[in-house]
Amino acid sequence: MKNRFSKIWITLFLIGLLSQTSLADTKPQLLDRVVAVVNDDIILKSDLEKGLVKAMQELRSRNIQLTDKEDLAEKVLDGLILERIQLQRSQQLGLKVSDDELFQQVLAIAKQNNLSAAELRDQLNKSKPNGFETFREGIRQELLFKKLRDSEVLSKTQVTESEVTNFIQRQALMQNYSEFKLNHIMISLPKSATPAEREASREKAQKLLTRLKQGEAFSQLAVRHSDGQNALQGGDLGWLKADQLPSFFMDEIDKMAVGDISRVIRSAVGFHIIQLQDKRDKDAKIVKQYHLYRFILLSDNAQQTQTPNATLIKLAKGINSLEDFKALNDKYKDMPTSVNANSHLGWQTLAEMPQDYIKAIKDLSPKQAAMPFANDQGWVILYLDGIRDKDLSIINKRQEAMQSLRMKKATESYGSWLRRMKDEAIIDIRLKDADILSPQKAF
Repeated sequence: MKNRFSKIWITLFLIGLLSQTSLADTKPQLLDRVVAVVNDDIILKSDLEKGLVKAMQELRSRNIQLTDKEDLAEKVLDGLILERIQLQRSQQLGLKVSDDELFQQVLAIAKQNNLSAAELRDQLNKSKPNGFETFREGIRQELLFKKLRDSEVLSKTQVTESEVTNFIQRQALMQNYSEFKLNHIMISLPKSATPAEREASREKAQKLLTRLKQGEAFSQLAVRHSDGQNALQGGDLGWLKADQLPSFFMDEIDKMAVGDISRVIRSAVGFHIIQLQDKRDKDAKIVKQYHLYRFILLSDNAQQTQTPNATLIKLAKGINSLEDFKALNDKYKDMPTSVNANSHLGWQTLAEMPQDYIKAIKDLSPKQAAMPFANDQGWVILYLDGIRDKDLSIINKRQEAMQSLRMKKATESYGSWLRRMKDEAIIDIRLKDADILSPQKAF
């Protein structure tokens, strides 16, 4: 225990030392204060003030007015505590974000905004001193916490084959190509909550739902009362795909129109209220595919002559079914079997075909053969068995469903995991100490 807290007390000692002055006629001036101790780490008043400034700026940008700074400070401090816990666990596991990983993420963000990395850096530094460095470290922390979630939750999340099958069937029925913009309020349950505590949390959520239905702003109530991680954004979860949402949310969204507010939803971590702000179709990658077969007639002079003779043209025109096409193998039995061993080319897009194939099938209808054309082996006859529109976004559907379900389960579990980590941590909150929340210029 002595080693565990040595870092804390050394830091406290240095802070106390700095807060003293040698002038006998001057009152001691406190330069900083500890507002919370989290395991072997501390959170200073200056950290809290920075978080409050950021939170207030975020609220102003969303036109959310909030007068209760003490309530806001508690939420900001809770967020800082969760950050410390995740950073400590990441360090224990040896998780790191390399400079190359960080650069690639920054580059991707710059590209999304039609900027180069240098232009993004210059814009951020122009808007705020050291703006780019602050932005970089924020991205580094996001990547680190993603690695932590993947290591602690996602890697241990299992999905059964029956779940995959049910998921695919469900998505086929409910148009899996939508994204949803949600507001969220969560009233959390204490660890090992008693029936009385569960009922108290449920009643609190129910009262908030009543106030929402009476016309109070969702964002205001979320900031003041929600225990969700997006409370300080007015409960705004942003745009999320269906496979990113917990199943207990999707069950409600199925029944909601844009603007609707859900009933109180029960989950393992607490009680939720969601509002469907908007929904949209995501871009499907629809391409045209052609189902092709190929037959090659060996010839030494096909490329010299280039134009098929009347017999070949008549042969191609007489092919009106797949059976007619496959009969070519019987008609030309003397042809080495290796030449046409791979005659079934399967479904292909124009982008996947050679130019001479594209030219041959350009004006072809299904169940027809193209006019023979020459290549280095001889004469090629293509048979078009069918044409279809294919959504490339759902290729390997079972694999994608497996990953989606794992992410969905991990999303549902991560909040519980983080709450358990917080319950197991040694936390000393000193926010209510005298002078901790005295008026600050930053506010």
